[in-house]
Amino acid sequence: MTRRIAVVGGGITGLATAYELCAHAPDAEIVVFESSERLGGKVATTTFAGRAIDEGADAFLARVPWGLDLCRELGIDTQLVSPAQQSAYVWFEGALRRLPAGLVLGVPTDLDAVAASGIVTEPIVVRPAPAPLAGDADIAVGELVRAQLGDAVFERLVNPLVGGINAGDGDRLSLRAAAPQLAAAAERDRDLVAALRAQPPPAAGPVFYAPVGGMGAIVDALTDAITAAGVEVRCSSPVDDLDSLDADLIVVTTPAHRAADLVRAAAANAAALLDGIAYSSVALVTLAYPNSSITRSLDASGFLVPRTEGLLMTASSWSSSKWAHLAGDSTIVRVSTGRFGDDRSAQLDDDTLVRTLVDEVATTTQIDAEPIDVMVRRWPQSFPQYEPGHLDRVAEIERTLADALPNVVLAGAALRGIGVPACIRQGREAARAVVTR
Repeated sequence: MTRRIAVVGGGITGLATAYELCAHAPDAEIVVFESSERLGGKVATTTFAGRAIDEGADAFLARVPWGLDLCRELGIDTQLVSPAQQSAYVWFEGALRRLPAGLVLGVPTDLDAVAASGIVTEPIVVRPAPAPLAGDADIAVGELVRAQLGDAVFERLVNPLVGGINAGDGDRLSLRAAAPQLAAAAERDRDLVAALRAQPPPAAGPVFYAPVGGMGAIVDALTDAITAAGVEVRCSSPVDDLDSLDADLIVVTTPAHRAADLVRAAAANAAALLDGIAYSSVALVTLAYPNSSITRSLDASGFLVPRTEGLLMTASSWSSSKWAHLAGDSTIVRVSTGRFGDDRSAQLDDDTLVRTLVDEVATTTQIDAEPIDVMVRRWPQSFPQYEPGHLDRVAEIERTLADALPNVVLAGAALRGIGVPACIRQGREAARAVVTR
């Protein structure tokens, strides 16, 4: 008898799930349910100022295999490009200061380079922990870094980087879930800096990739592949009750709060744990400026803004410099705002938000002109926060759910990684897991 498999959520995780199901359950009837009118979730590309501009993620990590492998399978690896600019700045005390070499998620391995950067003006005193991190222990990123390297290193280097990835607060982010590279180093040696210095250098090659036509090309290629294989895709089709799906197997790839609602009746404990995963909201404002208004060289991918600087913006990408194919008859600047514990941007209407950020671009980037085109994209409740103990919490969710709903598997950014490659990996693993059920 033909099995019916439902995938709830048509973001990158759900599409990767359906793609993998095509290989491992070729005779099944597979249906993807997406509540919005479009697929891709937070991966979206639109035409702006005559160019394909991403409204969410604008690249994926090259040094983990899952994104690149999928692009190869889909035949779009020949479209991939890497940033033309490899360095970045930090805005600190009224100036842009280039990030020094030798950082690992913001943790310095070259203390002289940090001193020369002007980002940390205080002497850095390394204070090793009394013992290496225990294998079953999890603490906040800030707890580790503040204790060993001081507040300035954490607030001006580590938190802007790690917190920026998660739109979070490093004092509340799980070391193991949000910064596993630092956790592994802390396990090897009680001296975090020494452990990072001793590890092999990263492999040569690009750090990031993106399709030249924007990250939406991955969504389009996945959609084409699954529909060609017979998957039915239903947009504008919210799911409020798993029983209504009439499916033998179900993979839920929605945000945690939606997943909680779907499993609550049968798995109250799992739902309560899912409800406990907090989210932050962000907004991305893309600005096009006349090339004639650029008075300083945009000689980096952009810059980060520490919380301590008090600006509304959290980061800015100089997209026209970062990506060679986006250079043109205007200069594209993308500004990020919003992070956990800072919802100021969510309280502003679009006009006020844009006005505030245009003023901050003038201050930080010396572009003293009005933009000739503006695009605002808000992502409410979009970044899950991995608090200490997160991975244990996820394991308990999975155990509880397997007992109560053995035909249901969860996957997605709320669980084991927020980047595009991590979501692809989770989707493909969920497909294999549910088929074995």
